[in-house]
Amino acid sequence: MLKLTKEEIKFIDNYLVKNKVKYWDVRTELLDHIILATEAKTNNEGISFNEALLEVHEEFGNKLGHFKSPSFEQSLYYSNKGFKKFTLEKQKEIGKKYRRQHWQGLKSLFLSPKFLLEYVLFGICFYLCFLNFTKLAIVFGMILLMIPTFYSGFHSIKNKMARRSLNIVLTTGISLLPWTIYNLSLQVFNLNYKGEEDKPYYIFLILTILCYPLMRSGLNIYMKIYNDFKNQYNLMVNS
Repeated sequence: MLKLTKEEIKFIDNYLVKNKVKYWDVRTELLDHIILATEAKTNNEGISFNEALLEVHEEFGNKLGHFKSPSFEQSLYYSNKGFKKFTLEKQKEIGKKYRRQHWQGLKSLFLSPKFLLEYVLFGICFYLCFLNFTKLAIVFGMILLMIPTFYSGFHSIKNKMARRSLNIVLTTGISLLPWTIYNLSLQVFNLNYKGEEDKPYYIFLILTILCYPLMRSGLNIYMKIYNDFKNQYNLMVNS
């Protein structure tokens, strides 16, 4: 069975980039599929690389266009509708998977004696801080719940691997859940108690303690996904 050459594989990778498949992990999955499908067509049907790639391109749901005498590149880059649909489907699939992992991770935390001790100590320390420095504790709680955001922001600035990975982008969004809850509650609080002197700040004491396990679970999942895909990216670049 004839295999595609390195030049042909590189052409397919560039073709996916030109068709605006911006996430490298989605592109890698598509690349593997297109290589296998193109090889199968060239071997089983005896057609050229260009003809096989055009057939695979159309089978993904991409239109070829209705030119009088279409060139290879006109047909290949006329439409990327199929790749957009594929990326959207992957987004739904990956999002569902990571939401499930997030809640499983949360359950695992509450089954861990080490975390339960950490949680109790955090609750006590935060409560004492709240009693003595109420407003400072509220700011600290906000910063604490933003820890996953700081990590993802740092990784995005540090290298394009993180911001160009659909998996990392989606797990970042899920890890922001506690901060989103806290921020929304803060906005509602300020709206409802604007101008009042005696405000029920204890709401943020309870909210921070309740959201702490969500933050820890989100951070754990994020770091695992980040490290896994960082290793995959390094292997891909160095292969």
